[in-house]
Amino acid sequence: MYIQHNSKEFVFMNNEYQQMLNNARRGKYILGAFNVFNHISAKAVVKAAEELDSPVIIEMSTSVVKKLGIRNAISLLNTVKEEAKIPIIIHLDHCVDLDIALECIDNGWSSIMFDGSGLSLEENIKRTKQIVAHAKKYNVHVEGEVGDIKGTEDDIHSDVSLLANFEDTMHFIEQTGVNTIAPAIGTAHGQYNGIPHINYELIERLANESSCPVVIHGGTGLSKEAYERFIKCGAAKLNISTAIKQAYIDAIIQFSKKEKVVYEPLKADEEILNAIKEVVKEHIMLFNQLKK
Repeated sequence: MYIQHNSKEFVFMNNEYQQMLNNARRGKYILGAFNVFNHISAKAVVKAAEELDSPVIIEMSTSVVKKLGIRNAISLLNTVKEEAKIPIIIHLDHCVDLDIALECIDNGWSSIMFDGSGLSLEENIKRTKQIVAHAKKYNVHVEGEVGDIKGTEDDIHSDVSLLANFEDTMHFIEQTGVNTIAPAIGTAHGQYNGIPHINYELIERLANESSCPVVIHGGTGLSKEAYERFIKCGAAKLNISTAIKQAYIDAIIQFSKKEKVVYEPLKADEEILNAIKEVVKEHIMLFNQLKK
């Protein structure tokens, strides 16, 4: 069963996100979007942004939402948002399931990504249009994907990257009415085994010839120069997931290796939070967000 929104509240949230994206494009910085999976990781992202007085996007993958339950997940994220001292956008990342996307819209997400990249272009357009039409009722922001971003994420397994091209991407934007677009430009989810070949020209052309902000996926492990070039080309949002997971697990390992093991979960939680916080702060600074 779907829950009805308070439309005035969601008009504000959607307008706030659009303004944040527009400010990034004009101000020559990228909004950092960080994937979280529990209260500690979400709190760490917020604390990092608060310490730098920067807006931030908190994302949750579809697999995590399924595990927690849609209402439990949004309740967790809303609690963190309400306690925050900086602007926060709550985003559902890489949703391939039409029903889950619709239910998340109805249960309070301010933004969702519907990933139809595993479909034909026309079927991707058809399903994304359904999402956009429903999202508009509640002023919820929709991100779409064109091409197949290499790597492994929720229910998506891709060995070969099918890169986007300008014509297909513009056709998709025009036909669906998405608020942001994530084209496959050569970046990948997970850890890079070499230097990726990135189509910066596509980012720049889309930024110059479309009003739809460009989103970069697969941001972990890229060079400072790559981030700087994304900014120069006009990208507005960049996703970081793997680095958050690495910081979380590495902090647990380091805590367990201490000479004197402390069986105090709250102390472990504190070290995990601080480790993630430092990773997020590093990326916010790399993304030039302090120019906001």
